[in-house]
Amino acid sequence: MQTNYIYQGRCENVLKGFPEKSINLVVTSPPYADQRSYLGNEDSSKIDPDKYVDWFLPIAMEIKRVLKDDGSFILNISDKVIDGIQNLYVFKLVIALCEQCGFNLVRDYIWYNPATAPNIFSTGKYGRTKKSHEYCFWFSVSDHWTFNLDPIRKPYSPDMKKYLEGKGKGNRDENMRPSTHNFNCGVKWVDHGGSDPGSVIEIANTSSNDTFTLKCKKKGISHPARFPVQLPEFFILAGSNENDIVLDPFSGSGTTCVAAKRNNRQWIGIEVSEEYCEMSRERLNNEG
Repeated sequence: MQTNYIYQGRCENVLKGFPEKSINLVVTSPPYADQRSYLGNEDSSKIDPDKYVDWFLPIAMEIKRVLKDDGSFILNISDKVIDGIQNLYVFKLVIALCEQCGFNLVRDYIWYNPATAPNIFSTGKYGRTKKSHEYCFWFSVSDHWTFNLDPIRKPYSPDMKKYLEGKGKGNRDENMRPSTHNFNCGVKWVDHGGSDPGSVIEIANTSSNDTFTLKCKKKGISHPARFPVQLPEFFILAGSNENDIVLDPFSGSGTTCVAAKRNNRQWIGIEVSEEYCEMSRERLNNEG
């Protein structure tokens, strides 16, 4: 197994050559149902939503095999409306990953993209709004996993800073919330350097003219499913430590590997498309 390298091939085949318990963190976004071909060419068929779980489970078992006992698997995925009804393949997959593969579901995250463009649902004729989020499911192999909160904390709000300075007003009885939570706002709160970011990750996916995208356009290579580097970075900072090995078995344009390299992790990508492999290798070389 070579680190800091993009392998070309089907991930279920490449992974078989990796040792057991050799990877610290997997962050990936596989092809969504009916959206793009897994095999990376126009002649291959897209993955039917009703067959998605059966297609993915053998790959998931290989992912679980190569993860260390304190390792995690982050799955970025979105669902699909078919014949006017939202298909359940994403939720069936989550259940299968836990009940059939033996993963533990640590937390379900929402990636909210405020830059989602208006689409056919925005007309109001189809009984729903546009979808401006995708799912990021965090799975663990065991009952303990690497987790670092400090690197992903977000800046305190102005109101929160009042409590850090001891300028809040009232004791617990005077600060009861509708949720039944209450806070003593009359004492100085501990400054942790930032607040817990919660389970909604807001990142606008607006990059369309960066250097990498322009190079792809120049070579006639498109990659419509590319996610912003801040998304895998969030999970890499939280779910791994420096020098850990981060794997993306559907590496596409190499975004997960870029995020890992920027944060002093070892990285491995697996991608079936030769063109994407070449472009992502060039992209990573330019990272220095």
